[in-house]
Parts: sequence; structure tokens; C-alpha cells
Amino acid sequence: MHPHEPHERTPALGHRTGQHAHEPRPGTGMRPADVFLAGLGCWLPAPFEASEAVAAGLYDAAAFAESGLRSVLIAGPESPPDMAVRAARTALSRTPGGAAAIGTVLHGSTFYQGPEMWSPSAYIMRELGISGAGSTEIRNGCNSMLTGVELAAGLLPHQPASRPDILLTTADNFNSPLFNRWDSGPMGVIAADAASSVVISPTAGFARVDAVVSRVYPEFEAMARGDEPLYPPTGSAGRRIDTVERAEQFNGRVREVGGVSIADGIAKACSETVLAALGEAGLDGCDLRWVLVPNGDEATTRNCAMDPLGLDVSRSQWEFGCGIGHASASDQFIALDHLLRTGQLDAGDHVLLFGGAPGWSAVAVVLTMCEPPSWT
Repeated sequence: MHPHEPHERTPALGHRTGQHAHEPRPGTGMRPADVFLAGLGCWLPAPFEASEAVAAGLYDAAAFAESGLRSVLIAGPESPPDMAVRAARTALSRTPGGAAAIGTVLHGSTFYQGPEMWSPSAYIMRELGISGAGSTEIRNGCNSMLTGVELAAGLLPHQPASRPDILLTTADNFNSPLFNRWDSGPMGVIAADAASSVVISPTAGFARVDAVVSRVYPEFEAMARGDEPLYPPTGSAGRRIDTVERAEQFNGRVREVGGVSIADGIAKACSETVLAALGEAGLDGCDLRWVLVPNGDEATTRNCAMDPLGLDVSRSQWEFGCGIGHASASDQFIALDHLLRTGQLDAGDHVLLFGGAPGWSAVAVVLTMCEPPSWT
């Protein structure tokens, strides 16, 4: 989720999809046919203990004590596109068609990817030996991979018969003198480095995409901008990227949006989206085996996802995420990979993937597990 969403608790909504505490906002929703996750790969650097960050004066001791954060994945000098290539090689090795079956590559990111005025998706294609396919970059922050699933569902019927599959990749490395990962959000939301990749297929896979809902709440756009000028761009001007300060500037000016507090407004945006996705899939909250959300503090996980679904936080991967950190657009797919590798998913299980990002953007994807993949 966005690293500065308010995390005060609000009353839970009923887990039945018909029990809305407010009128849902119209938005993009689909129930696609024949869209499968066929391959999944992640590249994770070594974890850095949060207690060591406190001892080194990098991480606030009070935040550490309250957050539950154990460790954060921190990469070295690896470039994000190279990280994405490693994850993609794993994903492609787990699909029958491999690189030869890829007709489109979609690469998502949140932070800097390399030289400006350059194409990381084309670099990834060249490194993977993919030619004769299309590609583009998705810049939807921490929702880039979930947005990629949405775009892939729309593109899949139009892929050439010889190249029917779509490759999604994402990667971020937050090591930068312009950014302080240890002060990048409220409790537990600490930026982590990682990469993930998914192959989307129209024929078969380990999971079927049953519903996708995406919505943008532009009334919260300035929460990620604050008083930052639109031009010149922050990085090119050498200014420090202080997303906490931007959120504080917004919160200092705006107490309510649409007659409700910012915290309640964000919670409403999240609950609308997750409940709409369940409605598209014809499911209730109690039908879900797992709910995978961005890694952050427990209160936000409860407030924005679990309470609206009527589920306990134990049905999320919050505790697992406390050893990862917030790996931008990879969080949900790292958790999904973990569940598959540890045998915590069976055929017929329903899984909700939800994310929030600056905009305010909210995306929810409902999966139904097919047969567990052989690579687990």
C-alpha cells in the first residue's frame, strides 16, 4: 500500500459482499475468461535485521518496538532490470513454452530503473532472448504488478497464436542517497529490495484469475505529492525524496475529504475495492483461504483489508511480511510464492491479492488455485 496511508482503526464491515456500509464507487472491474498464472519467480536479496538498523541509528527505536518488523531485504549494487531478469528466468523455466511463447512483456516499477529516457522492458527482453514481441513499462507504483495482471487479461485474447503468453516483471532497489528506506512510511512500512515475475497464459496454469477490480481515488492524489513542485523533477534537481514529509504536508492542509477523515477515506477506498472484486468473483470473504496485501503494520492490514472481509489477520501473510519489508510491487507475489513452496495452498483455494499506491490507486485480484505446480 502507499507508504503513508493513515492507519487508524475504523469499524469493520460485514464479510458478505452485499453488506456495504456506503455506496460503492463505479470503477474498472472484470471477470476474465481463460486467464491463468502459469509461472512465478522471485529474486530476493539477503535480509538485514531491523535490530541492527536500530543499533546503527538508521531505524527509530520506538517504531521498531511497535512495528513487529524483524528484517528488511536489502540488495547491493544490483540494477532493478537485472533483478527482474533473474526473477523472470525462474518464472519462464516453470512454464512449458518458456521465452519462446512470450508475445508481450510488461515491466512495472516504483523507483529508479536506470538511465533516464531508456527502456528497461526492452533491456529485459534482450537479456532473456525474447524477440518478435511487444513490451511496455508500467508506472503505477506499488500496484504495478497487479495492474499488469489487469492489462494482461485484456491483452491476452489478442496475442499471436505462436506467442500466446505475457510476461510480467517488476523490481526495485531503494539504495539511493536521495532516499532513506528506514524513514519511508508509518510503522512497519520500510522499503525493501526485491524482484518478481509472473507468466500469464490463456491455456493453463497453477491459478486462474477470476476477477480484477481497479479504482483510482484522485481526491487523495496530493497525499504523495505534498508541496513538491511538479517541475523540475525531484531527482534531476537533486532534491531528497521525502515521502513522509509530503504526506504530513497534505495531512496538515486537508483534514477531511468528502466529509470523512483521511484515514476513513482510505479505508473506504480499500474496502470498496476488495468487496467489489469478491462480488465480481461471486465469493464472500469467508470463501478466501488467504488475503495477500502489501507488507506494512498490522493495524493497516486489519483496517484496509481484513476487517472489511470479516477475516482475522492470521488469514493474511502479515507476519511473513515482517521479515521482508515493503518490496513495492512484489509483496503479494513473494507471499504467493512462499505459500506455494510451503504447501499452504490446495486446488480450489481462493486467494485475494490487494494493493494500494499513490493516486490513490486500489487494485484487487481474485485467484482460484488449480493443481499445485510441480516446481513446489
